[in-house]
Amino acid sequence: MNNLIKEIKTKAKSQKVKVYFDMDGTLAEYDAEDKEKILSNQAGVYLTKRPLKSIINVADKLAKIDNIEICIASNCHFKEQKEEKLLWLEKYTPFIKKENINIIVFNDMIFSKEEKDFLKANLIISNLKQNEFAYLIEDDHKIIRATNKFSNIKACHMSMFVN
Repeated sequence: MNNLIKEIKTKAKSQKVKVYFDMDGTLAEYDAEDKEKILSNQAGVYLTKRPLKSIINVADKLAKIDNIEICIASNCHFKEQKEEKLLWLEKYTPFIKKENINIIVFNDMIFSKEEKDFLKANLIISNLKQNEFAYLIEDDHKIIRATNKFSNIKACHMSMFVN
């Protein structure tokens, strides 16, 4: 069994654990060529993303373990993209409760460049109750470093789940 999975299961024996998965590059393929389409809000970009089944399978297995809750922490630029992401998640991750899906829409917010890497961590902190611990499974190293500054969240690169 994977060491990160063991760690999460062990932590869940003593406290509630929320495991947040990023979508782009973690649960769904991220193609660098999509960037222009995303920035111009081209319809359908997120609906056609290839699911990364090995990571989705890990999330599904973790969801079946007592005291572990699976969540999404993702972002996009436009509300239309959020709607596409929700449809994609409904199709490929039906085991995740809708109330556990958190998608940050950049155009709905005002933040500095320095704050951008902390947006997911702040979202997770705002959703944690006392004595809960969270993991963020992410592909962006800047977000991972920023998130790991918080004591009750551990951010890990998604490759830690790949055998």
